[in-house]
Amino acid sequence: MSQNSAQEKNVSFLQGIILLGLILFAGFLLNEQGLIGLLLAGDRSGISYLIAAIWLLLTLRWLWLLRWVQKQYDFPTNFVAERHEPVLMRWLNHGWFAADSVLKLGLLGTIIGFILMLAPISNLSGYDATSIQSALGEMSAGMAVALYTTLTGLVANLLLRLQFQILADAMQKLLLEINRGPS
Repeated sequence: MSQNSAQEKNVSFLQGIILLGLILFAGFLLNEQGLIGLLLAGDRSGISYLIAAIWLLLTLRWLWLLRWVQKQYDFPTNFVAERHEPVLMRWLNHGWFAADSVLKLGLLGTIIGFILMLAPISNLSGYDATSIQSALGEMSAGMAVALYTTLTGLVANLLLRLQFQILADAMQKLLLEINRGPS
């Protein structure tokens, strides 16, 4: 491959590093404001931890795959597009599946939060101010679970989709370059 195509490939890897830096910086700022701690403390279901763990694992996989694509440019081998294209598609499908999964986990957390929110109503023994105030406190905790897990799932979904779109573009560029042949 030509030096020019190696420069094009490096752009995808650098885009990924820049995106990851921006994500980590935003996470740092949110943590400094106490918002991440608030989110994790407000989610009694623990689904936000699961979503964050999935995002972290898939982000590491995404970086590894971006680096793998870069190595194909830097150290050309006998890469056969017809044989490797299904493997590349499977790798991308893992990312798309994870992005959909974190979104669905966030929606599952929403349902769990609504169940937690409505449970205190069935336990009301009377309609005095003390029992209603207690029920409202428990209901707000359930609503927090619903909203925090939805937020975590949506953000993780958007980030994973953006990350794997960058990877998909890089892989497509690699396959097109290989099919085009040496220039």
